[in-house]
Formats: sequence, structure tokens, C-alpha cells
Amino acid sequence: MFQPQIDFFKDRYQVIAPDLRGNGQSSRLTCQVDQVLDIQAADVLAILEKEGIRQAIIGGTSYGGILTMHLMTQNPQIFKGAILCDTFCATDLSPMMNRLAQLTAPLVKYSWFMKLSTLPIYKRWPLARSYFVDLFDRMRPDESVLQRRAIEAIDYRTALDKCKIPTLLLAGDFSGKLVQMMKTTKEHLRLAQDLVIADSFDPSNLCQPAKFNALLEDFAEQVFEERADTSNHVN
Repeated sequence: MFQPQIDFFKDRYQVIAPDLRGNGQSSRLTCQVDQVLDIQAADVLAILEKEGIRQAIIGGTSYGGILTMHLMTQNPQIFKGAILCDTFCATDLSPMMNRLAQLTAPLVKYSWFMKLSTLPIYKRWPLARSYFVDLFDRMRPDESVLQRRAIEAIDYRTALDKCKIPTLLLAGDFSGKLVQMMKTTKEHLRLAQDLVIADSFDPSNLCQPAKFNALLEDFAEQVFEERADTSNHVN
């Protein structure tokens, strides 16, 4: 999913883009719904420890953005910056919509349904469309449903209120709802900047990779420059 970013940043930064547990070539995800994000977060932290990384910028798109919030709010000492793209900080659904989400979650396991409901939207973004075709062909049905259920009732607003990590918020302009959710997230972050990416949709890193990379590059330079300035003033 993040190949355009790996290619763009690999010569300047150490880039890690793992398949989360339950996806791709990763280990199986067999747990209770309320343990999913904790387990995936622990996996990410284990990778950082193994690589000897003590400080990092973390980022995620869509579901990955939710996991990013999970990590940044619980491990502020590790993450010096965060990128949240095409994502949301709380599932604020009415009882009826919550019930609808519960009823439709099992449909995620059927690749034919996902292709039918998703691919037509991405005709204008061939790179993203190609990614979804491959994703649905390799999808791990039961684990996909488990992860969908894990984000049906999240709320990071209180945790974000306490967060002091510089954060870049991004959303594609194709969805007004995504833009509004981005602005809601910004209300709960002290050090956040929000930007709308033109002619883009979830995942913006594939719909508009060049624009996305440029925004990340500027943000990373700001974060590391600020850290260097702070280090230079330590007595």
C-alpha cells in the first residue's frame, strides 16, 4: 500500500511499512474484538525495538490512521510526529447506524461484494484501483471482519486532547465526510495542521502519491528540524 512512499523516502529515511497482523503475509489475527488494536500496536512497537528505533514519525491511512492514534496516544515518548490521513478519531453513530454497521460488517469477507462496491469509485485513480483489486484477491476474510468490528466503537477524542505530538492531518476532497472528520480530529489535537488534498480519496497516498509525498516531506523536515533546534538548546 505504501510502495510510492517507500520509493520516495528510502534514500533519506529508514522506512518501515509492515503488513499488520491479520493482513498480507503477516501472522494470523486470532483474538477478541477488543484486543485487535492492542495486538497490532504491540507488533509495531516490537518492530521498532528490534530495529533499535527510539524516535520515529508514525503515519497511517484509513484503518492505519486509527492504529496510529492508538500508538501515539499510548507511546508519546517514541513518536515525534504523526500523520493521520483519510481517517477518524471517533465512531459517533446513532443506534440505528451502529446496528447497520454491525449487520454489514460480515459482508467485508466477500471479495466479490468488496469489488462490486469499491472498484467503480476508483476508475479515476488507477493506482489505488489496482491496489484494491490485489487486496480483495488476497483478502483474509475472517480477519478482515474482525478488524472491521474492532473500529465500530472507537473514541480517541479524550486521549488526543492530552497529546502534544505534532500531527499532520490529511483528507481527500472527494469525500466531504472525510474532510469533516479530519476537522473534528483537529479540534482535539494541540499541535495539528490540516490540509485537504485536491482530487483525492481514501487512500490519498495512492490516489495522489506525488502530492501526498510532498506534504509528508515538508512535515518530516519540520519535525526533525524542530528536534534539532531543541537539542541544540539543551544545557
